[in-house]
Amino acid sequence: MNTLMRQFRRYPAVDLDEYRRFMVAKQHVGWVMPDFAVALARFPHVFHVDDKAVTLQPRLRSFNTRSEGVAEVLATLRAEGMVPGWRNEFYPVAQGFYTAPLLQMERAATVLFGTLSYGVNLNGFVGRGWAMKVWIAKRAANKPVDPGMMDLIVGGGQPMGISPWNNLMKECREEAGMPRENAEQAKPVGIITLLAVIRNHMRVGLQFNYDLELPETFAPHNTDGEVEAFLLVPVSELIDRLKSADDFSYDVAVVLIDFLIRHGFVGPTDADFLDLIAELRRPIPWIQ
Repeated sequence: MNTLMRQFRRYPAVDLDEYRRFMVAKQHVGWVMPDFAVALARFPHVFHVDDKAVTLQPRLRSFNTRSEGVAEVLATLRAEGMVPGWRNEFYPVAQGFYTAPLLQMERAATVLFGTLSYGVNLNGFVGRGWAMKVWIAKRAANKPVDPGMMDLIVGGGQPMGISPWNNLMKECREEAGMPRENAEQAKPVGIITLLAVIRNHMRVGLQFNYDLELPETFAPHNTDGEVEAFLLVPVSELIDRLKSADDFSYDVAVVLIDFLIRHGFVGPTDADFLDLIAELRRPIPWIQ
């Protein structure tokens, strides 16, 4: 498939009828895969599991008791190898970004519960029009997710306790060695949604996107060991790679397609334009 739509066809459409709702305090906050629901059923003091839902026990009534109960279960399942890619980083569990979280959960487990997660992404570029070049990173081989695949110049998950803007500033410093005066020129440009099952993990997310035009004299350098190399890629080559290969992480490819549309490299004259727009904003059934 020599089209940008290939990126949205890398993984089959999500059939939510195959999953069980994750319910907390009578709120629907995620989707649990059947096999993982069976594992959770071993912990009836924390989860009630039936054919339709995985429900956090109502006796866990506060943010702290819910978080502690889930953490206890996840620690056991981690020891059994059922929660790969452990980060020691907490994500909120809620129906929306601006609603109070019901609990916090280890980042690596969010894809097992199908909960809504967030990220910040920076499109760093040099020049304008078809003379534009885009900075691309190659992920380190020891990354727990998508090792060795292509990435943005800066991107990261959105954990508890920090704003998207401050998180972006932190990631710019750590991932690209970017001076604060450069990073602060980043412009918020919107969001994309993610809803896909990737290697038996459900990715459900909102990605906060930023653009930054960088000076030709700037060259990124990684400081946290998460990037193997940086490449400055002509925009025409970037489009060709997205049309013909799958070497970009899925969420990164989607962010880049949004970037290409916003900068006029893909438009209404492209046969896939309307389909691309729709895929960039896949609805998330329970989001608020």
